[in-house]
Amino acid sequence: MNKLLSLTAAGVLLSSSALYGQIEINENLSVTGFLDMSLYHADDDSGDSTSFDLDQMEIDFLYSFNEITAEVDLDYQRGETNEIDLEQAFITYDLGEGTSITAGKFLSYMGWETAEPTGLYQYSYAYGTTIPGYHNGVTIDFSDDWGSIGLAVLDSVYDDDGSINSDADDYDMGIETKVVFTPADGWTFFLGYGIDSANAGLEDRELINFWTSYEFGATTLAFEYNIYSDTFSDIDQWLLMYSVATGDKGTFTARISDSVTEYTMLDYSASGLWEDEDFKYTVAYIHAVNDNLAIVTEASLTDGGSYRGDLTEFAVEALFTF
Repeated sequence: MNKLLSLTAAGVLLSSSALYGQIEINENLSVTGFLDMSLYHADDDSGDSTSFDLDQMEIDFLYSFNEITAEVDLDYQRGETNEIDLEQAFITYDLGEGTSITAGKFLSYMGWETAEPTGLYQYSYAYGTTIPGYHNGVTIDFSDDWGSIGLAVLDSVYDDDGSINSDADDYDMGIETKVVFTPADGWTFFLGYGIDSANAGLEDRELINFWTSYEFGATTLAFEYNIYSDTFSDIDQWLLMYSVATGDKGTFTARISDSVTEYTMLDYSASGLWEDEDFKYTVAYIHAVNDNLAIVTEASLTDGGSYRGDLTEFAVEALFTF
């Protein structure tokens, strides 16, 4: 996911505590985390529903021993099979000259939108699950003034079971790569590729992820495009986002996004569903109550076509970071 979020308006409001406000236990250990609660309302062709929940809670332990650092994240998410989860646990060895090696369970390179709500410019995500999450493996990364490159050898791009090669698995080892360019002040270009090698007559899972962002003054512009394919479907996705600071404590964001799925399995022929599309409009406002608490409000409209119809969503989120 996007780990290059600068401290622009949304970054200052939601990420400054996690990046700089850590609770220092001793010279080798710091703790940070967040609580995420929301009031959510949805209305579609089948009816409407409203909920209020603690969506997510996370505590991160950050270790530092000269050139070796480590991180362990414990995470609760409502509705997950294992609601309390070891989200991340990895060590990083700094080789110097901008080069580092990381091993353990860690987050994917891919995606403009961050995995955690503390890095988002709004409440919801643009589209579904083509962007990978957390997985086990080893990465080598190099960064310089022009940008960075990275290579990850993984148990799987999309799974985190730790199995590299097993006859019982549909997919074996995965690989991710990234190239990031920062050619001028405010500009970032990211190109990533991920592949899971398939077993048992399945096709490889492949993802090409491109995004670019431009930050000038209090404004951020971003564009993303994804191409994903597997045995069952081919998916094209894109988003366009505009975000601007409004005063000292606010950020307004507008986003449009689209996800088109072309199904390749005959199972869908009975219903005549060969292609599916979700076109989404989103507006959001973030208000920083203080350095640790932000209130996020959002309204979204998704056009799901003739198959699912329209979906209207409203959310108010309280995000407390420490």
